[in-house]
Amino acid sequence: MSVASGGSASSLTERARAASSSSRPDDDATLRFNRVDGGGDGRKGAIPVYVMLPLDTVSRDGRLQRVDALSAQLARLASAGVAGVMVDVWWGIVERARPMEYDWDAYLQLASIVGSLGLKLHAVLSFHACGANRDDDYHVPLPSWVTDAVNRDPDGLLFMDRAGTRSDEYISLFADDSPMPMLATPIDCYRDMMISFRDAFREYISPPNAVVDEILVGAGPCGELRYPAYAMSRGWEFPGVGEFQCYDRRALESLAAAANAVGRPEWGGAGPHDAGSYNSHPDDTDSLAAADTPVGRWDSDYGRFFLTWYSDELVSHGERVLTAAREAFDGVGARLAIKCAGIHWWYRTRAHAAELTTGGRGIGFGGSGYDKIMALCKRSGASVTFTCAEMADKEHTPFHKCGPEGLLRQVVNAAERHGVEISAENALFRCDGDAFRQTEKNCGANVVGDAGTSRAARMHSFTFLRLCDTLMEEGNFAEFAKFVRNMSAGAAGGSE
Repeated sequence: MSVASGGSASSLTERARAASSSSRPDDDATLRFNRVDGGGDGRKGAIPVYVMLPLDTVSRDGRLQRVDALSAQLARLASAGVAGVMVDVWWGIVERARPMEYDWDAYLQLASIVGSLGLKLHAVLSFHACGANRDDDYHVPLPSWVTDAVNRDPDGLLFMDRAGTRSDEYISLFADDSPMPMLATPIDCYRDMMISFRDAFREYISPPNAVVDEILVGAGPCGELRYPAYAMSRGWEFPGVGEFQCYDRRALESLAAAANAVGRPEWGGAGPHDAGSYNSHPDDTDSLAAADTPVGRWDSDYGRFFLTWYSDELVSHGERVLTAAREAFDGVGARLAIKCAGIHWWYRTRAHAAELTTGGRGIGFGGSGYDKIMALCKRSGASVTFTCAEMADKEHTPFHKCGPEGLLRQVVNAAERHGVEISAENALFRCDGDAFRQTEKNCGANVVGDAGTSRAARMHSFTFLRLCDTLMEEGNFAEFAKFVRNMSAGAAGGSE
């Protein structure tokens, strides 16, 4: 087992004690979307394509799985012009045994294989559990010692909905700076693992021949900066609006303090009482209904207070995570990034109900929570990866008011306003020609002109979800290879 350590003196001391006693970029830089560098043959506007590896690439006991088959698939991807691959680096695998003991062997082996094929690696530092959502065919829990700590204080460390149901996907953001029983704070834990990653992967993240060229820092469920407002493990089904996650002990303390600060203590006892349940539609509720509404709903004084607080707390969490990342990776050549979810259902309503429960859209800051997130990324020198790039509005049932194309444009425009690079992923596995052509359109492939035109600004890169046997089938792979060529063609090319 590889053991690496690092972190602040206080963090290391506290966590080392716990292990022994437990039974278990700068702001002035202007970033442009129509970059010349990137994948393909380096032509202007080329959009490099990455491929997400299977969730179980590394086993729960820290072994790289199916090495020969994986190596052959990676070689085939390289021959098709793919720039690299993305992998989840699971907290529950790397630091599974006890605090401050890290097992990087499988991921170092993967980096070696990827580099030998001339590919790049995007590492997602996944501080969440896997297994709660669609297409999660693999289960990776949080580290057992974290679970032990959570069991000692479940009401203070896990997100909770109005009915008292807890989410075990990700530690509550309201506990970021609160010591877990017998352990350091969650932010200290994240920082220490990032420092250990930096030290273990130094030869793979140092220029000029770095293999790891991007580090995505997990900041929530599915690695995305959002609340766990929807999860199939808790009964959610598309297109339910989800539920606000603000009922754990520390969340309620924060809400009460915010309400007292604005002189309305009566607003601080709980979240909206009339926001429905996970599978409600907007007009089934009072808080999230699309029409003009009286006091008590989302566009009332109370609604604006609550939603701004809820969104701001999410952005503050992102700031704490990215601050830790900057401390860990200062001077490292790899690009930092965070992921944001494409919550596209009910987008074409006034309330944007599903975005409200996930925290991605606050009433403050010009009406867009994405502006707050982009401003955060600008301050932190991080880029953004956004989902649903394969989707078209017309593919969805009109009643569900889905707007993936408009949502993507909104997020891209927010990124452009703040000078932040943006990349894209598909939300659902598809390898048909229609999905690939829609992705090319949404990513701005083969569109000549500067960012900010009527079509989506050119993405910095695109990651395809995900590598599997179905993708490797001859017909599917032929479509995929054509897609990679089109994305890599840049301004000099055209869609085949």
